[in-house]
Order: sequence, then structure tokens, then C-alpha cells
Amino acid sequence: MKNKFFKIKDIFGKEGILKVGLIGLPQSGKTTLFNALTNLKIDVSGYAIEKIESHIGAVKVPDPRIDHLCSVYNPKKVSLVEMTFTDIGCKKRDDGRSEFDVQALRGLDMLAVVIRAFESDTVLHPLGEVNPMRDLRYLESEFILEDLDLIEKRLERIKKDIKRNNKEAVKEQEYLIKFKAHLEQEKPLLTYEFDAQGEKLFRGFQFLTLKPVLLVFNTGETESNTVDYKQAQEKINTAGGKFLCLCAKLEMEIVYLDDEDKELFLEELGINEPVLNRFIITSFELLDRSVFFTVGPDEVKAWEIPSKISAKEAAGKIHSDIARGFIRAEVLAYNDFVKCDNSYTIARSKGLVRLEGKEYNVKDGDIIEFRFNV
Repeated sequence: MKNKFFKIKDIFGKEGILKVGLIGLPQSGKTTLFNALTNLKIDVSGYAIEKIESHIGAVKVPDPRIDHLCSVYNPKKVSLVEMTFTDIGCKKRDDGRSEFDVQALRGLDMLAVVIRAFESDTVLHPLGEVNPMRDLRYLESEFILEDLDLIEKRLERIKKDIKRNNKEAVKEQEYLIKFKAHLEQEKPLLTYEFDAQGEKLFRGFQFLTLKPVLLVFNTGETESNTVDYKQAQEKINTAGGKFLCLCAKLEMEIVYLDDEDKELFLEELGINEPVLNRFIITSFELLDRSVFFTVGPDEVKAWEIPSKISAKEAAGKIHSDIARGFIRAEVLAYNDFVKCDNSYTIARSKGLVRLEGKEYNVKDGDIIEFRFNV
């Protein structure tokens, strides 16, 4: 399936798409990973010192359940969940800090932080020797500094409103000062306990330390050119975070092969799943997302939702009128559908097709038909 390339402005505000940002130091291999995930061919021969350049690619999320449902219904249209990957531009500033493409960070659901764990005589590390733990700490401090900069600029911007005793500005200042104090303790905002007002306030900001993080250790092609990254891995484990270990260079080479060679290469390397599949599974776990299906001869469609969302909220993902006029949801679990020889009639006779109310928590793999009246 051909993947798409977008300009950054094309993706802003687009609903129903999971948005992932690949971020890391120059020469970490994040653009190589971007190519492996999107099947695009962005130049990875080097990086621009004077220019910050980001790239966006969109992929359809592969799902064998959709393939099976299509074989049963032979629909006129198939709609898969989409995910966008943004390769976030970065360069080193004169003061030694990293400068990221701030515009590209807008609206992202999560960050995939690429940590270099490979040695190379030709690809030099911007901080000297390869050290995953140092890079992880460095990037964490950079993200905290970016958020502190954002808070300082915002506090400066609302000074006039505060002097005029604007109540909203005063309240915003109170929260921003609390956020600042938290960050100054070298703690990401993801660990800050927000109340309802604070949560409403931060929604409009693009705080880096507030985004869920998937750590990606980019290893060498062999053990001999892979450095020890266990210390950084243990740090993530202790914090309860998610991580992936892969060789982006090999994964990029694999994705460019034809299907037959791809399968042989994966088998030879002992890789069970292509990198995109592994990345998506881990991302869905990190973000606590699920998928439900609507089926029929006209269209078979996968809908991405937060886990434990109510039936009425899930109906609203399809159309606001369906949520507004919600009566009930007819629900059949995908696995039960398959066990019943792909037959609704058999599933109904066994009591597996259920009528659920608006508060029902939608499960991953539910096949749903919504009944509504407007």
C-alpha cells in the first residue's frame, strides 16, 4: 500500500489520525527510522547545519482483522486507521543547545525519542562519543528547557492583562508559575498532577514534557557496533515507560525490498514483525488506544478510539448526529464473529450479539452497528 507525504500545514487539525513525532539528536538515525516507517525516501546522507527541516508521512495502520472482514463482506470501500509520522527537524545552536522545529511539534499525540546506540566511523555523534544514557538525559533537559522558554514567553505576554487585573490572566499566571516550579525541579510536566482548570489551560500549549514518550534505541547492524544501552533501558523500565530496540538502517533496507525478499530477510534476521507493526502495537499500548469496526457491503472501516470510551462517545466519532440520537449499540466481538463461521445469524442464535446502552465501554475488536434517531 502506497504511503502519503504531507506538508506540515496539511495535517493540522485533522481528526481521526494518530500523530507521532520522531525526535532526537542529529545523526541519531531518526530520518532513517522515518523512512522505514513510511516507506518514503528522504535523504539520510547528512543533516543541514544551517537549516531545520521536518518531514511528514502518513501510513495506513495494517490490521489482519480488517483483511478478514473484507474477505467476508467484499466491500466497495475499505477504510483503515491512519497514523502520521513527523521527522522533527533539529540543529545545534551556537550556545550548544539543540533547536527543534517548534511548528512541527504542534498537535502531536506522542513523541518517539530516538536514542543512538550504534558506532560509526563515518557518522559522527554531535556530542562526541556515543553514550545512550547521556543522550537521554541531555534530551530530557532540552525538553524541560524548551517548556521553560515557552512559559517565560507566555508570562511576558500576559503581563499587561495581569496589570489590568484580568481574572483569566491572573489565574493563568498562577498555574504557569506552578508549572515552572515543577520543571525547575527537572521533572517533566507529565508527572504534574493537574486539576480540571490546569488541564484546560495547558491544552492550548505544546509542552514537550507533557507528551507521552516512546523511547527508540537505534542499534548497530551487529552486536560489535552496538554500544551498551542497558542503563538507559533500565531507567525507562523503572519509570514504567515504553521502548523499542531496532536497527533503523536494516529496517529501512527491508522496507524497500519486494514482498518475497522482505519475508526472507525478516526470517533470516529473526525479526517476527516489520518495524511499522511493532511501532504501532507499542504506540497503541502507550496511548491506551483501541479499534472498533463498522462493517457492510458498502464499507468496512476501522475506528481508532481511546480505550474504555463509551458507546455514545464512539458513535460520535462516526457522526455527531449518531451520538445525539443514540438509542443503542448492537455489538459483536470480532473473535466471536470468526468462531461463528463469520455469521451474524449463528452469533445471534448463541446470544453473542448484544444490545448495549450508551454507557457501554467499547472493547478493542468490537463490531458495532449503532441504532439512532434524529
